[in-house]
Amino acid sequence: MAEEKTAKKSRGKLSLVLLVVVLLSGMGVGTFVLADYKTRFIDGGMAAWFEPEPVVAVEPQFKPLEQFVIGLPSLERNRYMVLELALMSRHPEQLVLWDTVLPALRNTTLSYFSSFDHQQVQEQLQDLSHFEQELKTALNERLVSYQYDPSVEAVLITKLVIQ
Repeated sequence: MAEEKTAKKSRGKLSLVLLVVVLLSGMGVGTFVLADYKTRFIDGGMAAWFEPEPVVAVEPQFKPLEQFVIGLPSLERNRYMVLELALMSRHPEQLVLWDTVLPALRNTTLSYFSSFDHQQVQEQLQDLSHFEQELKTALNERLVSYQYDPSVEAVLITKLVIQ
């Protein structure tokens, strides 16, 4: 009988210890949950609680644009330029957003090159990276005008033919 009482006391102490451990670990988890709740809900608003964190791709993502045919005035005769571009970003969600403003991005590209004549394009081709940098700036300015982030990290001229 004495052994039974000792066994019951041991089980009671063990149960009490387990209960305390469970309560303390629950409080620790609750603290982290509440801290995340405060950060997301109170500091960031309700939308921040439901919005996924943006995924930053380590590798660059490319968005090829359809071919451009641009007229280039010349003294002898009219000439034209065939141009293909790819836009680069390390944020995959930006490529999807670019689809919504693709006509504006194409228009910006055409407007940029429409100010050149055949001779100017020939001269500018000596530094192709200058073309790409200026076009990147123009495209990012257009994105900002539509309340988007300036997310074009690079413009790559993938094909260029002048006739």
